[in-house]
Amino acid sequence: MEPTEIQALVARVFALLESKLDARGATLQKRLAYVRRKLPGRIRRAGEVLVDAQGMAENPRLAMRLEPETLTRATTQMERFLNEIDAPAERSRRRYNKMATVAGQLLLAVGALIALLVWRGYI
Repeated sequence: MEPTEIQALVARVFALLESKLDARGATLQKRLAYVRRKLPGRIRRAGEVLVDAQGMAENPRLAMRLEPETLTRATTQMERFLNEIDAPAERSRRRYNKMATVAGQLLLAVGALIALLVWRGYI
């Protein structure tokens, strides 16, 4: 498989990671590390295959050893998973979770303050 073909496969996944999961990083490896907990195991392993292939593509002799069907399968798995993600819903879910966390902490702090006031005899 040609190094340019490998880079094209990696570039498609690279762009999808940013658009769907807001992944940050200059390389595919860094972006996968950024969203590691959001990805299921099989998708993480497919990403590792692409990272390894990207490293091997830099050396022409090693690039010839790569199996095209393995890379195509890994890319297809990652693209299928990432295309199923609804990005606005994911952002909304994250925002809701942050607000729920803040509300829970505020409720806990107010409860502790009331308990302190009761214990000290002010209420």
